[in-house]
Amino acid sequence: MDTKISDLMPDVAAAATSAIQTMLDRHVGHAVTSTLRTLAEQQALFAQGRDLLATVNLLRAKAGMTPLAAVDNGYTVTNCDGIINKSNHQGGRALDIVPINEQDLPVWPIFSDVRWEMIATVMKEFGFTWGGDWTGTLIDPPHYEMT
Repeated sequence: MDTKISDLMPDVAAAATSAIQTMLDRHVGHAVTSTLRTLAEQQALFAQGRDLLATVNLLRAKAGMTPLAAVDNGYTVTNCDGIINKSNHQGGRALDIVPINEQDLPVWPIFSDVRWEMIATVMKEFGFTWGGDWTGTLIDPPHYEMT
């Protein structure tokens, strides 16, 4: 899965670069976990939590992604199938950013963890919409986009 800011659309990449520098300046620990996505990657993510683990992992293998553990196939991560409902990741207009732990590794803590809000505050300063502000069936704390 792509994590390069430079693969985003130029305006999104410029804003993301500035936001990331601001997070570094403010000592807000973070990791970029996804930027531009292929159709195959989007379809594999859409299958997560919807299809059998074997099907999900077949799609992930076709997309060049690592296999998913059974425990991680119990929930959905996107409502975008990549064809009818495209993700802004596919057009280079979105990125995912998560907090990091003490070993500087990415983590996905519970939504009430203050680190999500720390990242979101900076990203919003640079014009991003936050998936943590969404309502409905999918709240997506790692997701930031410019549409």
